[in-house]
Amino acid sequence: MRSVEHNDHEKMTLLEVVLRVQGEFRRSLEPIRVTPLQAGMLLFLCRHADAKLTDAAAALCLRLPTLSDVVKDLVRKRWVTKRYSVEDRRAVCLRLSRRGEALTQKIEGQVQRVSTQINYKIVVKQK
Repeated sequence: MRSVEHNDHEKMTLLEVVLRVQGEFRRSLEPIRVTPLQAGMLLFLCRHADAKLTDAAAALCLRLPTLSDVVKDLVRKRWVTKRYSVEDRRAVCLRLSRRGEALTQKIEGQVQRVSTQINYKIVVKQK
């Protein structure tokens, strides 16, 4: 990946770009009162209905206790429902509620806006 110019002639490292994107994304989620971690979980569930908590933790590279806390908040806010698996009563399956589905559409819009903004900044700065 080529470095990205900023502040006149300085170059941004990949880490700086990632941190900038993360910051922009976090700020874009503030009006809808969702953290990036919550957003990631909601987007995962949008694509994987009835996912197990362990599968989501593995896919998002999170520890199970961390994701369990996130899911507790999502269930409390009624954005996610959980139930025990029919095959394995120890396994918890997660699904977006209707509220969660509506919120996920807003999150996807924010992701698209931030992506467009960042792509524009990178392209403009590289010229």
